Amino acid sequence: MFGPYLDVLRLPGAARFSAAGALARMQMSMSGVGAVLLISDVRGSYGLAGAVSATFAISAAVAGPVVSRLIDSRGQRRVVPWQLALHLPALAAMIGFGVFTQLTWPILVLAVLAGAGVPSVGTLVRARWSKLLSGTPMLRTAFAWESLIDEMVFILGPVLATVLALQLFPSAALVFAAIFLTVGLVFLLSQVRTEPVPSGASHRAVGRPALLLPGVAGVALVFLLLGGVFGSLEVATVATTKEAGAPGTAGIMLALYSVGSLLSGLVFGVLELRASLLRQFVFSTAALAVVSLPLTFLDSMWLLGGGLFVAGLAAAPALISGMSLLQRLVPADRLTESLSWANSGMAVGLAISMPAAGYISDRAPAQQSYWVLSGCAIGAFVVVLAVLGSLRRAQQASEDRMAFAALTGKPELAAL
Repeated sequence: MFGPYLDVLRLPGAARFSAAGALARMQMSMSGVGAVLLISDVRGSYGLAGAVSATFAISAAVAGPVVSRLIDSRGQRRVVPWQLALHLPALAAMIGFGVFTQLTWPILVLAVLAGAGVPSVGTLVRARWSKLLSGTPMLRTAFAWESLIDEMVFILGPVLATVLALQLFPSAALVFAAIFLTVGLVFLLSQVRTEPVPSGASHRAVGRPALLLPGVAGVALVFLLLGGVFGSLEVATVATTKEAGAPGTAGIMLALYSVGSLLSGLVFGVLELRASLLRQFVFSTAALAVVSLPLTFLDSMWLLGGGLFVAGLAAAPALISGMSLLQRLVPADRLTESLSWANSGMAVGLAISMPAAGYISDRAPAQQSYWVLSGCAIGAFVVVLAVLGSLRRAQQASEDRMAFAALTGKPELAAL
């Protein structure tokens, strides 16, 4: 089973840039929890803590595609250091205002700046995989591998953040998240041979956003709803287990979902499926919608745990097939920006769904908050069906473009 993963990791430079990206992505799962732990401790307000965390996430989501467009045009090594030059001082100042003053508005302003300066590490790494494997079946395996790393990051990050903040000092999670991000990016950017070639200041770099390319907006909207699935999961599960008198089981429940997703992603990434990427995306989102629907009605912790495990099995295939499809649809010189739109959509979904699930938990039986999760999963499938025609046309245009490039012997035409 692991053979295909070992094959892609044996490619020159692949294991090194993937490992660097994994280290840098620890920040992604630690910063939100770290902000909540810090602000709730020093200010005693979960409302302010949630506002700071959401502001950080939304700022990163809004800035991500814009900066990724510059990266496609100018290159990773020329743009990412400037992002760090914004993120690190803003984060340090945010911590300082939180700990040493009673002012609130500077914390929110600095959260905007710190979020805007966070590089989209997942898109940087996937762009490198695309450079190595574009047009080959191994690319889906590579994307599956990166999705597995995302899962592990989101399993380990919140736990590590909590331990650091509670055992060392309140801002420790944010400090270590920044260290992981910086060290990982330094190692990633030092690997010049695997960096995608920048397109230069072409008419594409100053033209329409990648969101307007065929198929990109539809996939980004689906990923927004998938973000809603993952964001509401944690809040709904914590609230439900607490109301049931078993708050200690929340971690186990969330782990069951993550393990299910890990297992399915591991298998899905190495399957040699005959179905097109578009068909895989349709069926995987349909499966996620179906298996998420019963969660509101499972009336015991045993049943809920089993339901979350089954729901997790459907999560990874939807993410992997969606990212792989997006890579196939867009020209190579717009890939980083296009993948960033998907990641930004997911971040917005996370930021919106968490307070939505919390609102329901505060005003109704906590298990009813799983309706947010189910609604987002069903909505993702409905959106896929609604944009199916445009995705088909985009897929056909991409195939025609690649066929023409192969026929003429000019691979650079595939990027037009």
